[in-house]
Amino acid sequence: MPAFQPTADQFRGFRDDDYEGPIAQVNLLKFRPVADYGDDPPADHEPGETGAIAYQRYAEAFGVAAAEVGGHALVLGTVERYFIGQGDWDAVMVMHFPNRAAFIATINHSTYAEMHRHRDAGLLCQDLLTVRQDA
Repeated sequence: MPAFQPTADQFRGFRDDDYEGPIAQVNLLKFRPVADYGDDPPADHEPGETGAIAYQRYAEAFGVAAAEVGGHALVLGTVERYFIGQGDWDAVMVMHFPNRAAFIATINHSTYAEMHRHRDAGLLCQDLLTVRQDA
């Protein structure tokens, strides 16, 4: 079932894994039809803007923070169609990090709280798979 955040056990399992090589994170994303910033929208927020627009703000800022530790986006794109299977995802973002410590450093970045508000406003739910880049 899609979620919004990892459980404590999921985060600990990721953090404590002994694999130290490169990882990719495959994010399956479902956006809110309309971004929800509550009573504190950013200055550049337009009433009625989509969750996809709010999430794009997050993705751009996250990419900058990830780059500081050697991470980068491999793809951020809109789901075109299901070629095999079926589902209800709006977009896919695949990130590459040189190791899990780099990802953890990104979510501990000094700007993460500010960028994360755009994720909260735009994202309805997601699945996130971490993939060992063995080859």
